[in-house]
Parts: sequence; C-alpha cells; structure tokens
Amino acid sequence: MKPLVIKSTAKVVMGWLVFSTLLLLGIAYYLYTRNWEPQALLGLFAIPIGIDLWATFRLFQLQARQITLTEDMLRFEEGFFGKSQRNLMLTKIEDVRVEQSVGQRMLGVGNLAVQATGDSTPLCLDNIDNARAVADRILNAAKAARKN
Repeated sequence: MKPLVIKSTAKVVMGWLVFSTLLLLGIAYYLYTRNWEPQALLGLFAIPIGIDLWATFRLFQLQARQITLTEDMLRFEEGFFGKSQRNLMLTKIEDVRVEQSVGQRMLGVGNLAVQATGDSTPLCLDNIDNARAVADRILNAAKAARKN
C-alpha cells in the first residue's frame, strides 16, 4: 500500500482572506466617497489587516501538521521548524471521529480525530478534505491490520 499523506486544506483560511479583502475594499470605497472624512474612521483598516495576520498565522499552523497512513501505522507529525512525531500502530486504533460545522459541510471539509487504546487525548487534524472518506480509509486499514 502506498502511504497516504493527510494534510489540512487552506479553504477556510482562503475564505477569511477573501472576506478581509472585500471588507478592505468596502471600507476604502466608503471613505473615498466621503473624501476620506472623518479621518478617525481610517482606524477601520486595522480590522482587515488583523484578519489577514490571523489567517497567515493559521495557514502556517495548518501546514505544519500532517498524518501519514502506512501499511501498519499512523504517523502524526507537527511542527514548522522543530518537528515532533507520534506513531500509532493501526492495531491500537479504537475510534476515528469526523466533526463538521455547517460551514465545513458547505466546503466539503471536516475535523478528524483518531483515538488509540490507552491514549487519553485523540490525535486531531482540522479542515481535512473528504474527511469521512479519510476516516473510512483509516478504519479499513486498522481492520486489515487486526486480521494479520
């Protein structure tokens, strides 16, 4: 079996970037039609800039985490500069959960949580494309590993 690399998608972050761009254009148009008066409203530009900074930070966070599914294990890696890695044997996987908000359902993404026997906290990866199909693939691989 070829390893499956599972990463978060940037769809949600891109949505926020589009929203902040539209907000920036709206603020600029509003102030332009009023000859940039009152100048106290120039502070409104801080809102889309703040959204952009948050979205950029979130994008780095999302890209620094991934799960790799191999024949016999699930490898969870996180970190942008320094890396941490956790390996789960497929035979130890107890539960795979998919959670989706309304917005995530519209975008076709979901949050994935993998619970292993003996672990108190699940391994989580947010905003996965086709999260249900990925969860099914992990469960099928765990079932096949138990048979061997």
